[in-house]
Amino acid sequence: MANVGLTMTLGILVALLLVRVSTWVRLMVTGALVLAWSMPPVVAVQVWSWMTNLQNGVLNYALTQLGIGNFFQHNWYSTTLSQYGMVTTLIVWGGLPFVVITVYAALSQVPHELVEAAQIDGARTWRILKDVTLPVVKPLLLILTSLSIIWDFGVFTQAYLLIGPGQQTPNNYLMSIYLYVEGYGQTNFGRGAAISILMLAIVAVLSIFYVRSMLRVGDE
Repeated sequence: MANVGLTMTLGILVALLLVRVSTWVRLMVTGALVLAWSMPPVVAVQVWSWMTNLQNGVLNYALTQLGIGNFFQHNWYSTTLSQYGMVTTLIVWGGLPFVVITVYAALSQVPHELVEAAQIDGARTWRILKDVTLPVVKPLLLILTSLSIIWDFGVFTQAYLLIGPGQQTPNNYLMSIYLYVEGYGQTNFGRGAAISILMLAIVAVLSIFYVRSMLRVGDE
Protein backbone atom coordinates (compact mmCIF):
# COMPACT_ATOMS: atom_id res chain seq x y z
CA MET A 1 0.00 0.00 0.00
CA ALA A 2 2.95 2.33 0.57
CA ASN A 3 3.98 1.88 -3.06
CA VAL A 4 0.48 2.65 -4.31
CA GLY A 5 0.03 5.65 -2.02
CA LEU A 6 3.34 7.20 -3.02
CA THR A 7 2.81 6.49 -6.71
CA MET A 8 -0.66 8.03 -6.77
CA THR A 9 0.25 11.05 -4.63
CA LEU A 10 3.40 11.92 -6.58
CA GLY A 11 1.68 11.15 -9.88
CA ILE A 12 -1.16 13.56 -9.17
CA LEU A 13 1.23 16.28 -8.01
CA VAL A 14 3.45 15.97 -11.09
CA ALA A 15 0.39 15.91 -13.38
CA LEU A 16 -0.90 19.11 -11.76
CA LEU A 17 2.52 20.64 -12.31
CA LEU A 18 2.49 19.66 -15.99
CA VAL A 19 -0.74 21.59 -16.45
CA ARG A 20 0.96 24.81 -15.33
CA VAL A 21 4.35 24.63 -17.05
CA SER A 22 5.21 25.70 -20.57
CA THR A 23 4.79 23.42 -23.57
CA TRP A 24 8.52 22.76 -23.96
CA VAL A 25 8.97 21.85 -20.32
CA ARG A 26 5.90 19.62 -20.52
CA LEU A 27 7.31 17.82 -23.57
CA MET A 28 10.71 17.32 -21.91
CA VAL A 29 9.19 15.96 -18.70
CA THR A 30 6.81 13.72 -20.61
CA GLY A 31 9.65 12.37 -22.75
CA ALA A 32 11.72 11.61 -19.65
CA LEU A 33 8.75 9.84 -18.06
CA VAL A 34 8.17 7.73 -21.18
CA LEU A 35 11.84 6.72 -21.24
CA ALA A 36 11.68 5.72 -17.57
CA TRP A 37 8.49 3.76 -18.17
CA SER A 38 9.94 1.92 -21.17
CA MET A 39 13.05 0.78 -19.29
CA PRO A 40 12.92 -2.98 -18.58
CA PRO A 41 12.82 -3.82 -14.84
CA VAL A 42 16.09 -5.77 -15.00
CA VAL A 43 17.90 -2.79 -16.53
CA ALA A 44 16.31 -0.44 -13.99
CA VAL A 45 17.55 -2.67 -11.16
CA GLN A 46 21.09 -2.61 -12.54
CA VAL A 47 21.05 1.18 -12.85
CA TRP A 48 19.64 1.60 -9.34
CA SER A 49 22.22 -0.85 -7.92
CA TRP A 50 24.99 1.22 -9.46
CA MET A 51 23.52 4.46 -8.11
CA THR A 52 23.26 3.07 -4.55
CA ASN A 53 26.57 1.20 -4.55
CA LEU A 54 28.37 1.74 -1.24
CA GLN A 55 31.79 2.12 -2.90
CA ASN A 56 31.14 4.58 -5.72
CA GLY A 57 27.39 5.14 -5.82
CA VAL A 58 26.07 8.43 -7.17
CA LEU A 59 23.49 8.67 -4.39
CA ASN A 60 26.05 8.51 -1.59
CA TYR A 61 28.28 11.03 -3.34
CA ALA A 62 25.44 13.47 -4.02
CA LEU A 63 24.09 13.36 -0.46
CA THR A 64 27.57 13.86 0.97
CA GLN A 65 28.34 16.79 -1.34
CA LEU A 66 25.02 18.46 -0.48
CA GLY A 67 25.99 18.42 3.18
CA ILE A 68 23.08 16.25 4.25
CA GLY A 69 25.46 13.93 6.07
CA ASN A 70 28.43 11.63 5.68
CA PHE A 71 27.22 8.86 3.38
CA PHE A 72 30.67 7.62 2.39
CA GLN A 73 30.37 3.83 1.95
CA HIS A 74 26.88 3.90 3.41
CA ASN A 75 25.13 0.58 2.84
CA TRP A 76 21.51 1.15 1.82
CA TYR A 77 20.75 -2.56 2.12
CA SER A 78 22.03 -3.23 5.64
CA THR A 79 18.56 -3.57 7.23
CA THR A 80 15.23 -4.95 6.07
CA LEU A 81 13.60 -1.51 6.36
CA SER A 82 16.22 0.20 4.21
CA GLN A 83 16.15 -2.67 1.70
CA TYR A 84 12.46 -2.28 1.09
CA GLY A 85 12.83 1.48 1.14
CA MET A 86 15.08 1.11 -1.90
CA VAL A 87 12.68 -1.36 -3.51
CA THR A 88 9.75 1.01 -2.88
CA THR A 89 11.66 3.88 -4.47
CA LEU A 90 12.41 1.78 -7.55
CA ILE A 91 8.82 0.56 -7.90
CA VAL A 92 7.39 4.06 -7.50
CA TRP A 93 9.88 5.39 -10.04
CA GLY A 94 8.78 2.74 -12.54
CA GLY A 95 5.04 3.18 -11.97
CA LEU A 96 5.01 6.98 -11.79
CA PRO A 97 5.10 7.72 -15.56
CA PHE A 98 1.87 5.85 -16.33
CA VAL A 99 0.01 7.62 -13.52
CA VAL A 100 1.37 11.06 -14.44
CA ILE A 101 0.55 10.81 -18.13
CA THR A 102 -2.91 9.35 -17.52
CA VAL A 103 -3.86 11.89 -14.85
CA TYR A 104 -2.55 14.74 -17.00
CA ALA A 105 -4.70 13.54 -19.89
CA ALA A 106 -7.71 13.52 -17.57
CA LEU A 107 -6.93 16.99 -16.22
CA SER A 108 -6.72 18.38 -19.73
CA GLN A 109 -10.32 17.20 -20.30
CA VAL A 110 -11.79 19.06 -17.33
CA PRO A 111 -14.32 21.57 -18.77
CA HIS A 112 -12.87 25.07 -18.71
CA GLU A 113 -16.36 26.47 -18.16
CA LEU A 114 -16.50 24.89 -14.71
CA VAL A 115 -13.10 26.26 -13.75
CA GLU A 116 -13.94 29.75 -15.04
CA ALA A 117 -17.26 29.74 -13.20
CA ALA A 118 -15.51 28.83 -9.95
CA GLN A 119 -12.95 31.58 -10.50
CA ILE A 120 -15.69 34.13 -11.14
CA ASP A 121 -17.34 33.07 -7.88
CA GLY A 122 -14.07 33.85 -6.10
CA ALA A 123 -12.90 30.32 -5.43
CA ARG A 124 -9.20 29.92 -4.76
CA THR A 125 -6.95 27.41 -6.46
CA TRP A 126 -7.28 24.84 -3.68
CA ARG A 127 -11.08 25.06 -3.70
CA ILE A 128 -11.18 24.71 -7.47
CA LEU A 129 -8.98 21.62 -7.24
CA LYS A 130 -11.05 20.10 -4.44
CA ASP A 131 -14.58 20.95 -5.61
CA VAL A 132 -14.23 21.05 -9.40
CA THR A 133 -11.20 19.18 -10.72
CA LEU A 134 -10.99 16.17 -8.40
CA PRO A 135 -14.71 15.21 -8.68
CA VAL A 136 -14.35 15.15 -12.47
CA VAL A 137 -11.25 12.93 -12.48
CA LYS A 138 -12.23 10.84 -9.44
CA PRO A 139 -13.44 7.80 -11.47
CA LEU A 140 -10.11 7.66 -13.28
CA LEU A 141 -8.19 7.96 -10.01
CA LEU A 142 -10.13 5.00 -8.62
CA ILE A 143 -9.24 2.92 -11.67
CA LEU A 144 -5.56 3.90 -11.48
CA THR A 145 -5.47 3.06 -7.78
CA SER A 146 -7.01 -0.34 -8.42
CA LEU A 147 -4.56 -1.09 -11.22
CA SER A 148 -1.61 0.04 -9.12
CA ILE A 149 -2.65 -2.26 -6.27
CA ILE A 150 -2.93 -5.22 -8.64
CA TRP A 151 0.40 -4.50 -10.35
CA ASP A 152 2.36 -3.82 -7.17
CA PHE A 153 0.95 -6.91 -5.50
CA GLY A 154 2.75 -9.09 -8.02
CA VAL A 155 6.10 -7.30 -7.89
CA PHE A 156 8.97 -9.78 -8.08
CA THR A 157 11.85 -8.69 -10.29
CA GLN A 158 12.75 -5.48 -8.49
CA ALA A 159 12.71 -6.95 -4.98
CA TYR A 160 14.43 -10.22 -5.87
CA LEU A 161 17.26 -8.71 -7.91
CA LEU A 162 17.83 -5.52 -5.94
CA ILE A 163 18.02 -7.13 -2.50
CA GLY A 164 19.76 -10.21 -3.84
CA PRO A 165 18.89 -13.90 -3.41
CA GLY A 166 21.43 -14.28 -0.61
CA GLN A 167 19.67 -11.69 1.56
CA GLN A 168 16.15 -13.04 1.06
CA THR A 169 14.83 -14.51 4.30
CA PRO A 170 11.32 -15.57 5.37
CA ASN A 171 11.12 -12.37 7.42
CA ASN A 172 11.32 -10.12 4.36
CA TYR A 173 9.66 -12.25 1.68
CA LEU A 174 7.09 -10.81 -0.63
CA MET A 175 4.40 -13.30 -1.59
CA SER A 176 5.74 -13.50 -5.13
CA ILE A 177 9.25 -14.22 -3.82
CA TYR A 178 7.88 -16.73 -1.32
CA LEU A 179 6.10 -18.50 -4.18
CA TYR A 180 9.29 -18.62 -6.24
CA VAL A 181 11.42 -19.90 -3.36
CA GLU A 182 8.97 -22.61 -2.35
CA GLY A 183 7.86 -23.69 -5.81
CA TYR A 184 11.11 -23.46 -7.74
CA GLY A 185 13.92 -23.09 -5.22
CA GLN A 186 12.88 -25.89 -2.87
CA THR A 187 10.65 -27.78 -5.34
CA ASN A 188 7.84 -27.70 -2.78
CA PHE A 189 5.17 -27.66 -5.45
CA GLY A 190 2.25 -28.20 -3.08
CA ARG A 191 3.03 -25.14 -0.98
CA GLY A 192 3.89 -23.16 -4.11
CA ALA A 193 0.53 -24.03 -5.63
CA ALA A 194 -1.24 -23.00 -2.43
CA ILE A 195 0.55 -19.63 -2.43
CA SER A 196 -0.30 -19.08 -6.10
CA ILE A 197 -3.98 -19.84 -5.49
CA LEU A 198 -4.01 -17.44 -2.53
CA MET A 199 -2.43 -14.72 -4.67
CA LEU A 200 -4.95 -15.42 -7.42
CA ALA A 201 -7.82 -15.07 -4.95
CA ILE A 202 -6.49 -11.76 -3.63
CA VAL A 203 -6.00 -10.38 -7.15
CA ALA A 204 -9.51 -11.56 -8.08
CA VAL A 205 -10.97 -9.59 -5.18
CA LEU A 206 -9.00 -6.53 -6.21
CA SER A 207 -10.12 -7.02 -9.81
CA ILE A 208 -13.77 -6.93 -8.72
CA PHE A 209 -13.22 -3.44 -7.35
CA TYR A 210 -11.50 -2.48 -10.61
CA VAL A 211 -14.38 -3.78 -12.74
CA ARG A 212 -16.93 -2.01 -10.56
CA SER A 213 -15.00 1.23 -10.97
CA MET A 214 -15.00 0.73 -14.73
CA LEU A 215 -18.77 0.18 -14.73
CA ARG A 216 -19.33 3.34 -12.70
CA VAL A 217 -17.30 5.29 -15.23
CA GLY A 218 -19.35 3.81 -18.05
CA ASP A 219 -22.61 4.76 -16.36
CA GLU A 220 -21.43 8.32 -15.88
